[in-house]
Amino acid sequence: MTTNELQTPAMADARCPHFDQIDEETLRRLFSKVAAVRSEDRRLFDFTHRRMEVFRGTNAADAEKWGEERVYRLFSSDRVGNFAVVIEGEVGTGKSELCAYLSHRLRDDGRPLLHIDKDDDLMSILSERIPRFYEEQFGEELPGASEFKQLRDDIQNIPQAVANNATSGAILNLRSRGYEVSPTGTQEDDIRDFIREKLQLLVEKGEYAREIKFITEGEYKQRDELQIFQQSVGVEEAVDAFNQELWREVRDRYNTASLDDILEHVGSQFTDTRPVIIFEDFSITAMEAEKLRNYMERDKGSDNWDFIVAGTRDSTSVLHTQTAEDRFEFFQTNERNSNSVLFLDEDTAVDFVRPYLGYIKSFDDSVRYEENDSGELTLKEAPSGSICARCDFCDESFRDLFPFNQTFLYRLYTGLDESQQSPREFIMTVFEVLEEYHEGFVDAPSSASALRSLTNKISAADEVYEDAEAFADFAKWYGTVDRSGEMPVIVIDKRFADAFGLIPEEPDELPEQITVDQESQQVLVAESGASGEVTTTTKTGTTKEKETQVEEKSVLEQTIDDQKATIDSWLDSPTDHPETDRYIKTAIRDLVDELTDGYRLYEGQPLEYNLSSQKYPFVYPDGTESPDPDQIVIDRHEFRRSDLRTLVEFGVRRVEKKNTADLEETLRKLGTQLTDYAHQWRQKIIDTYLEDDSVFYKRHAKYDFTDFVLASYTHLCLLDSPWTDPAPENLNDRFESDEEFSVDSQLKKQLKAALPPEEYDHIESAMEYADDIERMMGELLAISSGSLDVPAVRQRMERSEPYDVLTMLGRGYINNIESRVRFDTRKSLKDFANAMYDVRRELDEISEREFDEETVETVSTELAGVDLDRITDLYESLETYDDVNPDFIEELGKFCRFSQEDIDESVDAATRATELENGDRAERIRAALISQKLTAMPVVNQYQNVPLEINEAGAGKERLGGRFMEVSDHYVN
Repeated sequence: MTTNELQTPAMADARCPHFDQIDEETLRRLFSKVAAVRSEDRRLFDFTHRRMEVFRGTNAADAEKWGEERVYRLFSSDRVGNFAVVIEGEVGTGKSELCAYLSHRLRDDGRPLLHIDKDDDLMSILSERIPRFYEEQFGEELPGASEFKQLRDDIQNIPQAVANNATSGAILNLRSRGYEVSPTGTQEDDIRDFIREKLQLLVEKGEYAREIKFITEGEYKQRDELQIFQQSVGVEEAVDAFNQELWREVRDRYNTASLDDILEHVGSQFTDTRPVIIFEDFSITAMEAEKLRNYMERDKGSDNWDFIVAGTRDSTSVLHTQTAEDRFEFFQTNERNSNSVLFLDEDTAVDFVRPYLGYIKSFDDSVRYEENDSGELTLKEAPSGSICARCDFCDESFRDLFPFNQTFLYRLYTGLDESQQSPREFIMTVFEVLEEYHEGFVDAPSSASALRSLTNKISAADEVYEDAEAFADFAKWYGTVDRSGEMPVIVIDKRFADAFGLIPEEPDELPEQITVDQESQQVLVAESGASGEVTTTTKTGTTKEKETQVEEKSVLEQTIDDQKATIDSWLDSPTDHPETDRYIKTAIRDLVDELTDGYRLYEGQPLEYNLSSQKYPFVYPDGTESPDPDQIVIDRHEFRRSDLRTLVEFGVRRVEKKNTADLEETLRKLGTQLTDYAHQWRQKIIDTYLEDDSVFYKRHAKYDFTDFVLASYTHLCLLDSPWTDPAPENLNDRFESDEEFSVDSQLKKQLKAALPPEEYDHIESAMEYADDIERMMGELLAISSGSLDVPAVRQRMERSEPYDVLTMLGRGYINNIESRVRFDTRKSLKDFANAMYDVRRELDEISEREFDEETVETVSTELAGVDLDRITDLYESLETYDDVNPDFIEELGKFCRFSQEDIDESVDAATRATELENGDRAERIRAALISQKLTAMPVVNQYQNVPLEINEAGAGKERLGGRFMEVSDHYVN
């Protein structure tokens, strides 16, 4: 690499030259989660380790603070008896780091060191770690080591045999101890299988803080097969006794010693020094913990082990006896219910991580530090010939931190949730960001996905997110806010923008909210005004920020700014940001409501879904809840962050001050994407509640919702006008008509007389939906707003005869229709389907019982030949005779007031009824309805009311029918 190349460090590919020279293994070791790596690599540890402080005692509250050096001095080579330092704390709070520090210092003192790391298990300790340590120290095999190896091999190769022996022996041992245990054969077999699985855990590499026991109290309570004690024995006693005898039987069978006995033997071989054993995770000793504790705390002058024990407070609880607390030294890395530690806070965060990043550049001495008495680091000048000296890109404020700066690292630490502000979480988050950048997944660290979960209230203007999203991230993490001018801006060192390739060859291509100041070598990005920070510098050089707003914002505007700034963190974990989540969900819900016109299932039509006001029409794919039938899955990552900022602003306004929410503008920006979601939601409701096999129809009928609407409309039209043939053309005429739907007045009178009231009510209930169903016909089967697609209706009716469709309705299937599917009249689709189910049953009854054959025959045979004009002429002549029956004359006059059209219409109806009476069920229903209407028709009733009395013949009364002409001739002639 030439000097010229070094003078422009990776501006083309955004890489520091040091990253090209460091090998991947070194990088992985640097950021490894395994503490043993730091214990084994002294150079790495010495360069990156920062001085630690811990709380002395068993309770961190108001405890004395001790530095690591002071803890180290507790280990005296002249001590008599065993000694233990117990380091307790939550995961990632520095327990292993302190263990590593102590081990390095004690190793420097020439002390024999037996290191038990987190990946060990009890069997590996007994069969590998201690025997290897013994052989290294004394050049011979540890007595009994072969027995442990045999036990390990048998557990690996024949676990069932070992489990069988352990289970049977443990049961016998418990009986000999006076416990009344008598498991059944099946119960004992189940126990053997359970113990086999637990034995196999003994020879598998463990995970951090995993406590291995044969039986836990929870398992004993939950598993009936383990409850073998017949008498009243407490759970704790039962579990303790069972575990003791299982482990005793395993050890006795292989003649293996316990961990404490082995340590006693090994320790006794050291005559001129005190060996040290370090347990990074005390939980792995769980099955031997009590015996090991008793050995550690006993007062015996010949014992000479120094113990360093680390673990979570749960795993070390066994060590909290009065004797142990008197004789051991206990230290706490953190206070309870907090991951905060004494040696890491906002003021020290940048310096804490500085050597980790500097280590990458330390191999040619480019980065070296000088530490003062207070532990503060000062970066030394890069020596001549080193990469940093030749590169000359970074200034001293970030030379060891690149590709980060102080602002970035400070915000990263403060952006962690308080429960995560532990050394491990901080370092690992830095590495995750660095890894994404180093591997080329992002062009700048500020765009790393690992940052999404962090809280950072710095936020660029919406237009920057819209047109230059990477710059918005860049400003958020690298820039400092300046609100001293007319407009707040985020100021960033231009060198970083150059290094990450963010500035195009033509800066004018950037949005106007981004200004490149060549003179000051700064990039100015318009800020959205989120509450945050202006630059100030602490004594350590860490960039901190505080709010100095020139103009106070309204509560609403400040809330909007704060929520916009939280979008990245919300994207990573909505549950951690419930307010932001509520605003965004509310926005999407209200916008989908608008796009669906109130959650209508068809555009402009009456059918809608009454979504609960407490529910959203969607869920996230990675949420804890599965979508309900009325919810779709929306991946929040499908939105651009600029769109999410628009959404959250709309949501805040809708919730906090509804009249300020600009619905039209929001839809202009997001309409396309949200329209797709609205369509998806509509289609899911349709597919679930209108078209699914489980709704409407029984026996998997091959009918759809459109068939139901058409069948219903056909029968409603039939009840509205029973004499009109429900052919497609006639249905179209009814569709084009403006007349109100109702049960035909003559038919209504007859049906109310023929049917019980509750049955007739079903017909009226169905008719109440007629207008809604007609509108649905317009959506599903119309070619225009005023006309049906007659060929399509005919084709569908030929394929799915309306009566057949209704006969396939099933009450149980109808009940599967969600009651929230309603018409905009608030009437339920389920209720209508039930009404049509009942209407079809009533029509069946009518077809069987209510065909008025007498009326149909009378009209067909007697009225068929009536010429009303001729009858009227005769009537007028008869009126001149005094001896004509006055009742006859009165009723005949009433009859003559009807028209020939009335008579012909009735005759045609009767003829049609006669033809249909011998047809299929649908035709017989029409025949019955026609006959019932005929019976109530005024012209037919009046015809039947006209009496004819022939006094001369003395034959009594005759109906006005075929003999009318004969009678009239009698008088007139």
